[in-house]
Amino acid sequence: MRLVKKEFPDVGELVIGTVKKIAEHGAYLYLDEYDLEAFAPTQEIVQSWFHSIRDYVKEGNKTVFKVISVNPKMRVVEVSLKRVRVDEKEKKLLLYRHRVRVLKLLEIAMKKLNRPAEEALKVMWYLEEQFGDPFKVFEEVVKTGPHVLDDLQLDAKLKEIIIELARQQVELPPTKISGIIKIVSVEGDGVEKIKAALIELEKTLREKFPQISTKIYVVGPPRYRIDLTGQQPKQVEAAFSEAANILQALQKKYKVIGNIQRIEQ
Repeated sequence: MRLVKKEFPDVGELVIGTVKKIAEHGAYLYLDEYDLEAFAPTQEIVQSWFHSIRDYVKEGNKTVFKVISVNPKMRVVEVSLKRVRVDEKEKKLLLYRHRVRVLKLLEIAMKKLNRPAEEALKVMWYLEEQFGDPFKVFEEVVKTGPHVLDDLQLDAKLKEIIIELARQQVELPPTKISGIIKIVSVEGDGVEKIKAALIELEKTLREKFPQISTKIYVVGPPRYRIDLTGQQPKQVEAAFSEAANILQALQKKYKVIGNIQRIEQ
């Protein structure tokens, strides 16, 4: 089944190809996203004369190729393996996996709405036009909230199901913000004052933000590190901002002077 809206790829475009047959002059492929056949000449696969084509591709393998020529009338597409960079390959494979996953999710949505399964493909194309990667809309629903769907030209019932599926199926990697706390005491028993201030800082953050993992540990006096980790980026940002406010309030109580500087990741 064709996963993309257009019928043929463009020259220079990255495509997913499944190797169907290997011959001496090249490899015959199936372009998974286009429902098309393609050909990769041997010289566009083999990168050194002492290797054979089978050192690079095998029947049944799915990998990324770059389109080098297209003849729509003859339905002939030629592709290259050796012109694909490693970073390009990784990005393309991720987009392909996202397309397949989103299509499955939207097919579930259409089934719940008693609509033809073919509509799932049209909705996926629309989401890709809006977000670049169709899976991004599901990630953004979880990451920033359902309001990301407000301006999309989708009916209310479909939006509700997308929100439901996103919350069920999408698990985002945790967000982590770290900082360095520089703190000194103006008292003679400064070590204990600093320790007490940091303990209270950590305790207060945990009470205010129970969904955020908070850890404070020594780097080397007067420098201490704070790590804040959570699933919601905005909550982690809020906790980090609040840490500076709490520390400022604790300075008078414990007679210490301190500040927090964010570590840029």
